[in-house]
Amino acid sequence: MGMEVIKRLVALCLMGSLLNMPAHAGDDLLNGDLQSDELLGEDVLGEDWLSEDFDDGTDLFADETFSIQSIIVAQNKPLQLSVEHTLAVNPKSSYQRTSHATDLRLSTEAPVGLLGYAELEVKAMQYWQGDPNKPATGDFSLLEVERLVLQYSLAETSIKLGRYIHSWGEVEGSGVLDVINPAPDLISGAAGFTPQWLLSGSYYMPSAQVSGFVGLDPSVAAIPSVLLATNVAKEWGVKYGHTGAGSDWAAFVGRMVPNSPVLNLAAATASAKAYQLIGYSWNKAIDDDLVKFDIAYKRGLEHNLGYAGLISANRLDTAVGLELNDGDRQWSATVTAQYWVNYQSSYLTPAISPVASNRTDVTYSLGVNDSFNNDEYSWSLMHIGTPNGALRALTGAFTWKPTDQWQNSLSYATMAAKSNTAYTLLNGIQRLTFKARFSY
Repeated sequence: MGMEVIKRLVALCLMGSLLNMPAHAGDDLLNGDLQSDELLGEDVLGEDWLSEDFDDGTDLFADETFSIQSIIVAQNKPLQLSVEHTLAVNPKSSYQRTSHATDLRLSTEAPVGLLGYAELEVKAMQYWQGDPNKPATGDFSLLEVERLVLQYSLAETSIKLGRYIHSWGEVEGSGVLDVINPAPDLISGAAGFTPQWLLSGSYYMPSAQVSGFVGLDPSVAAIPSVLLATNVAKEWGVKYGHTGAGSDWAAFVGRMVPNSPVLNLAAATASAKAYQLIGYSWNKAIDDDLVKFDIAYKRGLEHNLGYAGLISANRLDTAVGLELNDGDRQWSATVTAQYWVNYQSSYLTPAISPVASNRTDVTYSLGVNDSFNNDEYSWSLMHIGTPNGALRALTGAFTWKPTDQWQNSLSYATMAAKSNTAYTLLNGIQRLTFKARFSY
């Protein structure tokens, strides 16, 4: 295989891996939307990196509980239409448009009998001139299911089927335990986790809960022009959680499918084999503040052993999060570390060109957000980086919500990265994004 071919494949792999690089926990996430031509050298930017999630962020069953309140909410919101318009530009390239689209969503929720609940959300996208995401088939993408929930609850048990978000762990976005749904990342432009097709069930006890899930169709990010050489297996997991006075803990076990594939440098193909996970999470409330901790041992991850191909490797992931609240203002900090247990000096991380893999990788985030005038105005700042300075990113956002149905936001993001690292092509990226949303 020629070196030029390998370099091109590595560039594509870097694009795929960056598309699934997790942002760190906090009320705001660092997001974006780079296209393949950007990762190959063109400095073009997409949607905002730090965007307020225009939804209220509430998942009726995020804590996997079901109550009569769910039925009341369903009866009060039979049908809702939302329209969100996004315009993003690149200040470094004469303010060239990098995203210009309108997101239309129609949602409904309703009780099903006395013990059931259903929820449906469909979406369609209108792409305007200048949006690089515009599909070749036209300006408009047909309706697709964004969320579908069918839940049935009886006594201490609950069963849930559909396309939705199933949360694990405490430090959201760190990639330690929250690996079921693809997380918002540095450059995808998403403001929340991506729903997956799942079947889950829970059994509730006075101070504990046992739950499990099966991933019916796990999503694996595509690397353009690279064949995924492995079949995507189903994934499953079991959680035991205990609730105490001001503190919760949980234990996890499962077989997971990586949301981002690994490029095999020897075969020029991608692989996404399932791996085993054993984990533990803990949180502690101290007055209005919160300390969070996740740890997971992941067995059977794939890694490039130089150009010899992929081998099975084990990794220990940990994350610590802190939330400090002072009225409406919240300060947040997270530190995430990934440690290869059976590290070898010949490990390579796909980049341009492939770079030597680190035995331990550490990333951190520092953020602050506040609101005033009865939440009509809000702002946020976040810094994400690595201790060795390989990556530094700063984002800021300001939101104006004059009514419950109308919300606007303006955000700015900039990045700097060192050469000869996996972040090299992110160096110098900037973007300025405006969003407006109307709900009816």
